[in-house]
Amino acid sequence: MHSRLIRRHARRPAPKLLVLLGVVLGAAALAAPAQAGATRPAVKAQDDCTTSTDNASSPLDGICDYLDGRGGVVQAALFDAKTGRTYRLSNRDNTQYTASIVKVDILARWLRQFQKQGVEIPDDIPYSIRYLMQRMIQNSDNAAATSLFHFGGGCNALTRFNTLIPMDDTEVGCESSTYYGWGNTKTTAADQVRLMKVFAYGKPKGVLGPDARSYGRQLMQGVEPDQRFGITCGPWGRSCSPPNYADPDPDVTVALKNGWKTLPTCTQPIDQCPWQVNSTGWVRGDGRNYVLTILTTRDPVGTGGLDGFNYGIDTIQNVSKRIWDNLN
Repeated sequence: MHSRLIRRHARRPAPKLLVLLGVVLGAAALAAPAQAGATRPAVKAQDDCTTSTDNASSPLDGICDYLDGRGGVVQAALFDAKTGRTYRLSNRDNTQYTASIVKVDILARWLRQFQKQGVEIPDDIPYSIRYLMQRMIQNSDNAAATSLFHFGGGCNALTRFNTLIPMDDTEVGCESSTYYGWGNTKTTAADQVRLMKVFAYGKPKGVLGPDARSYGRQLMQGVEPDQRFGITCGPWGRSCSPPNYADPDPDVTVALKNGWKTLPTCTQPIDQCPWQVNSTGWVRGDGRNYVLTILTTRDPVGTGGLDGFNYGIDTIQNVSKRIWDNLN
């Protein structure tokens, strides 16, 4: 079903199919090969929700209580630039799949390569590469990501780049004879916050310079409307419904990348598989300045189709709103 939709509507999709097509085109391989003997994952969190701080004024206040009533599994990490502290929350699963948020990692690796070559960024980056970067980030185009991933050296090159940050708990997915690999990268919310801090604050120093960071943020600030769900909710108001989700607030900057896919370990038909839905980015404005990553996995299937996708979005947006309020 999904492949037929792509072929028929790739160039000029009807408006009513935009949200569905965004899911199909932006997902990191909905039909990735399943492991032999794999079974459908459980969707209920099994462990208690824990946070990295016991401070009464933690920006994660109230989130564990909210998650107690939710299915699926959530991991979040927050770096607050005003306090210089990183906060973490988890209610199970040490690592989760990146889906398309790994495209920020692929972008960073390319920008560093041009930086090392002394290329003026972005003006002197070849147009074809800039086009692929734009498509990969702003439209979550999988073909663009696959091209940049493969011709950028694949999993080995990206793994070497990640040691500079470092992202020690991230395992880059490798290309195989039947799958392009990157969408099955495994990571933690804390690792993704470290990556986003490179773009937001230039930390650690030397990984990306001001021009590379500015260009990367520019791309992430221009994500197409039907893909700007997630950590925009709260910073851009509390009305965060599809198809265009939150309306940008000129006083608050949000640079983000989202990712979504059905779990590759699921052997059921796609419509019956739980979801991975993620949101990561940088928020600045209205007295706040922070980097936030929220990963959700095993999002319940419900009646099938996009139910798990929408469930994951709802969880992320409610967590994001609480964090935004708590940082007031």
